[in-house]
Amino acid sequence: MTQTKSDRHPHRTIIAIAFPAILANSSAPLVGLVDTWAIGHLPGPHYLAAIGLGSVIFNFLLWAFGFLRMGTTGIIAQARGQDDKELLISGIWQSIAFALGVGAVLLLAQDIILLLALRALAPPDAVTGLTTEYFHIRIWATPAALLVYAVSGVLFGLAKTRAVLVQQLVLNITNAVLNLIFVVGLGLGVAGVAWGTLIAQWLAAAVGLWLLLQIFGSQPLLAGLKNKRSWLLSSIRKLVAINGFIFIRTILLMTTMALIMRVAGTMGELEMAASHVIMQYMMLIALGLDGFAHATEALAGSAWGNGKPALFQRWVKLTGLWALAASLAYTSLFWLAGNSITALLTDIVAVRVTVAELMPLVIALPVVAVACYQFDGVFIAATAAAAMFYTMAVAFVIYVLLLQPLVTHYGMRGLWGDVLIFMAARGIAQAIWYRSSWSVFATKKKPTE
Repeated sequence: MTQTKSDRHPHRTIIAIAFPAILANSSAPLVGLVDTWAIGHLPGPHYLAAIGLGSVIFNFLLWAFGFLRMGTTGIIAQARGQDDKELLISGIWQSIAFALGVGAVLLLAQDIILLLALRALAPPDAVTGLTTEYFHIRIWATPAALLVYAVSGVLFGLAKTRAVLVQQLVLNITNAVLNLIFVVGLGLGVAGVAWGTLIAQWLAAAVGLWLLLQIFGSQPLLAGLKNKRSWLLSSIRKLVAINGFIFIRTILLMTTMALIMRVAGTMGELEMAASHVIMQYMMLIALGLDGFAHATEALAGSAWGNGKPALFQRWVKLTGLWALAASLAYTSLFWLAGNSITALLTDIVAVRVTVAELMPLVIALPVVAVACYQFDGVFIAATAAAAMFYTMAVAFVIYVLLLQPLVTHYGMRGLWGDVLIFMAARGIAQAIWYRSSWSVFATKKKPTE
């Protein structure tokens, strides 16, 4: 009955899933913009550079485990398509256990992580001390952040994006308000941003668990915790296999992002600060366009689990059209108001000028990158984690090979131009893979990687 309604009103179904997801995703970079505004009005670019560097470290650290969200979504969506509630709840507990275990390991290894990060990114001395202060506070939010990933993966897989929106609004509104209080009100500077994030992440984790209780009830969840099926080696092996490919794929992605700040740091604090601003724009674009990828994950993933490849392909096409329209909207936004947005974020004239020089690349970014974001949703729906890794590897090699020549000849334009080439290469490689592999996809009733 549910699928029949979706067939009659496919665009309404896509909007019902995608728009709450877009609002949920976009709230995260908006907090980054609030942080940038609060820190961007302190004297000197080293405060802004420190927040940018700290954000890169934690993005690398946490997004490396983004498979907790993506892998969980694919498994849950397919279990929903199979109408297997026991399998669904088993998947929930496996992801929660994984999140808490990884979080504990990161806390134990925090000193080593910081040492390696600072050596790899090599920031200026004025930035290193502030970044260290930020890191030692925010690291205690990592178990909560990973738990939020796991819970949001479940909610996306269930197509309950309104619940994801609730969780993300709690996280990001609390984060933004606390950061304003701590930085602007109490004058805590970079440490204030870290404390705001720490408190908000734990609150969001608690809200996420409460949402799962509301959806499933305490008895089924407790039964799933005690169910041996939840802890079968074969089930856990599948989760690890899917997540292993996504893990390596995400490491390559975050290495790409980290190289932006490293290369900018070799140019100076000004270039680091400007790159931080542009990365906030890139996050806003990426997480907004991901709303339609999430719709693909839920709708196409359910069709895949139900053994309906034709329906799977239909959802891929329809959500792709919506994603393309959204990318044009983002391009129009930055074309019309990009420099005005930058002026709101910082009153450091040199940073504004540098970002303005790179604004044409920001304007082009949504249209160039939309394919790679959308195909991520396609591959997650089919739990085709290997495809995500291989196509990312191709784009990463191209990015690394071109990075030094482009930076040498064109400076910051070359750095961010290479980012656009990386995004385009991802999308092209994914499209080729999808087209060549569709006949294999279509013959599988219950695909596994």
